[in-house]
Amino acid sequence: MLVSYLWLKDFCDISASPEEVSDKLTSLGLECSIIDDRRGWYEGVVVGKIIEAAPHPEADKLQVLQVDAGGEIKTIVCGAKNARAGLLVPLFPVGSVTPDGLKIEKRKLRGVLSEGMIPSEVELKLSEDHEGIMTLDDNPTPGDKFAERYEVCDTILEIDLTPNRGDCLSMIGIAREVAQGFGIRLKKPGAKTLGRVDKDIASIIEIELTAPDLSPRYAGRVINDVKIKKSPFWVRRRLQAGGVRPINNIVDITNYVLIETGHPLHAFDLDMLAGAKVIVRRAKDGETFTTLDGKEHKLTPENLVIADTEKAVALAGVMGGQNSEVTSSTENIMLEAAYFNPQSIRKTSKKLNISSESSYRFERGTDIEGLIYAQDRAVSLMESTGEGSVIDSRADSYPERFEKRNINLRVSRITQILGIDVSYDQVVSILKGLEMEPEKLDDDTIAVKAPFFRNDIEREIDLIEEVARCAGYDKVPSYAPETPVSEGSYSHLFHIRRLVRRHLVSIGLTEGMSLSFMGDTEMDKLQVPENSQMRSIARIDNPMSSEWKNMRTTLLPGLISSAKGVADLSIFETCALFFDRGDEAPAESWSVACLLTETIAPDAWSGKAGKRDFYDVKGVVESILDFSGFSGEYDFAPSLHPFYYPKRQADILINSVVIGHMGQVHPITLENYEVDQELFVCELNLDKVAEQAKPLRRHKGISKFPSVRRDLAVVVSETVTSKDILESVEKHAPGGDVTLSAQLFDIFRDEKLGVEKKSVALALEFTDSRKTLTDEDADMLFSSILKGLEKDHGAHLR
Repeated sequence: MLVSYLWLKDFCDISASPEEVSDKLTSLGLECSIIDDRRGWYEGVVVGKIIEAAPHPEADKLQVLQVDAGGEIKTIVCGAKNARAGLLVPLFPVGSVTPDGLKIEKRKLRGVLSEGMIPSEVELKLSEDHEGIMTLDDNPTPGDKFAERYEVCDTILEIDLTPNRGDCLSMIGIAREVAQGFGIRLKKPGAKTLGRVDKDIASIIEIELTAPDLSPRYAGRVINDVKIKKSPFWVRRRLQAGGVRPINNIVDITNYVLIETGHPLHAFDLDMLAGAKVIVRRAKDGETFTTLDGKEHKLTPENLVIADTEKAVALAGVMGGQNSEVTSSTENIMLEAAYFNPQSIRKTSKKLNISSESSYRFERGTDIEGLIYAQDRAVSLMESTGEGSVIDSRADSYPERFEKRNINLRVSRITQILGIDVSYDQVVSILKGLEMEPEKLDDDTIAVKAPFFRNDIEREIDLIEEVARCAGYDKVPSYAPETPVSEGSYSHLFHIRRLVRRHLVSIGLTEGMSLSFMGDTEMDKLQVPENSQMRSIARIDNPMSSEWKNMRTTLLPGLISSAKGVADLSIFETCALFFDRGDEAPAESWSVACLLTETIAPDAWSGKAGKRDFYDVKGVVESILDFSGFSGEYDFAPSLHPFYYPKRQADILINSVVIGHMGQVHPITLENYEVDQELFVCELNLDKVAEQAKPLRRHKGISKFPSVRRDLAVVVSETVTSKDILESVEKHAPGGDVTLSAQLFDIFRDEKLGVEKKSVALALEFTDSRKTLTDEDADMLFSSILKGLEKDHGAHLR
């Protein structure tokens, strides 16, 4: 919400500076900052009157103007086409400075000395209008100070509002807060019309509500003989201060009152409404409607429209239609003021992708009683600026009157919640300042009627919050609450998730975090087959955008997307995945996925770049499983996932249960995600890991005695896997106090070894916790393992 400081002074007598007002609003819970400060601008600028305009003797496109600057005639050379005698204009005299920092000096233009500058509105930074010089239409006196007369040295505040504070989406709403904060009186502008036509409006327009659940109240007023023209400068300046573009005097007044009161209004060209009737109804299924922005929309009965007897003329609460808009030829208007159901407006705005100042306010709830004041305020301004005649009566359809919420507030409860003493009289004063209606029930209880513009006030605790922010949050003591100490514990799955996250960070991976949503194309880009569980997608009823319409079923798209344009990346993410189950709630499971790029960027010391391969991601998987307590209990099996390279991928198993997959990303998948290097990824189902997990492991002390290493190279058949060999080594390893560590470090193939033969080399490391092993001890242990390999796999020493 943008707030003009000078406009704000119309509603309360503020002596505080803009900075003090900003601080006060922030202390009241409305985060505020100054975004445009024009104090000191336009110093020296005065009102001038062009008394003579003559062609420049040396330039066809220039004029030489004689300008009365308040008893002193100045010669001004000007190129604006609209400059003519009789106009009142702002004048930068010699010595003044423009908003862009240009100092005005005497200078000759084609031989004629110019003693100042007459600016356009864009040069004054008052609008985007650069078609000609700015003209002043309210008969100021030549020599008047421009800044004092026209409220241009303003300060604009920006307030960041939470969705529940729709009452502050107006100048009056903000003024109410300021008045409460500084202890001054709120003043509302009058809504009196100058002269009314005594005529029964029923003979002109009739209101019919066919959907009172979506529009409980609808009021219309008629203004005849309006003259469409440019709005006065003071209206246009205030609109622009509020972030709204001026259009014409009628539309500008509806927007002016919108900013002033917070209640949206809409003006229809009365002569374009067929049948002298306004019907508020649900749209017909498949009905089409063209809004003011020229876009055609297909409607459903979920949408509310304003219609005449033949057609829809407005999308209720959202935007008007081209078939009834106010144009330069409009002579008679019907001014709408209505209350629309916030949920209905929100759904329509979201579904049709239309957001307007009106829908923004209707979505947050407006004042069903205050709409009459807003309508009368607009009629009063239209009458004075549009030279129209107002029909005395009003068409107001309000079949079932709303009742204000009645809430009892206990002063003792305020003390109990806030921890501060607030007197009964102070509470009543705060409530009155917020335009509540407090009534004393007893010495401790106050009956409060919440105003319609505060639809967020529903319970006693809401009123206590109002007292807290108005009394001052800084007065509420800050201390740690006393809580009973009890034994707590994490779930097993939470423990596994935390364990895995900490481990991956410890080995050098960076944790990433992305949204839990994905678009419709992700499964195709990833080349996921139609029968895959990844295609069991849970759709979102109210997506944030077209790109985030579904809950994700895999972490791979987000990780692969993050590798686009990155040279060296090692990243992981843990998150919940969601799978559709028809009418039931989506199934949820936790997953961890890792991604490694092929490129390893050179570090500052060695200056040498390296490359990762499939075995790097396999090593990450093994480290996760080893750290989770599955050392030697997991396995890898060939897989056929289309998003991986053939023969460079594998499923990950524990006790024959598939818990995930890993591999090198397929070139087509890389192309779909516009990634220009090889990627290696893995994804593990943490729910299944947790199901298979063992109890916590116990640490075994480090031996005080040195270990002995022996290298073992055996020749075996090609059908014997390295896993088979390691399992055999473990089976025949010494027991008791001697421990063995076996690590594969080489596989060698050569025709000299024999047909379908290979050499597998292991590093064996023996440690005894009781003594230092001798060579004879190590040889005996080595021999025992070799004999076991010969027995199990026909291995022989190379």
